Amino acid sequence: MQDQRFDEPVRIALGRSRNSIFNVERVAQAADILMNRWPVATGQRHMAARKVCLAVLEGRKEASVARAAFISAAIEADILVEPREVSMPTGQN
Repeated sequence: MQDQRFDEPVRIALGRSRNSIFNVERVAQAADILMNRWPVATGQRHMAARKVCLAVLEGRKEASVARAAFISAAIEADILVEPREVSMPTGQN
């Protein structure tokens, strides 16, 4: 198994009321969530992400491909947590 780290973590919200935020940092972690903790019925992007994560763990694909597929599946399931925007204080340039 070749677990790889994502370039940047992917933030998702799980739980009944989606109040548990997870920072997914590794392909194996993403695969575990996709297979065991996914909150909605299987969708097309969900299945594609599962396949890509397994391919990475088998050494056939790169982690960046798995990250993109995981994000796509999270959008499909409406669990992606957008990065918080940094706001500048008023009056600052």
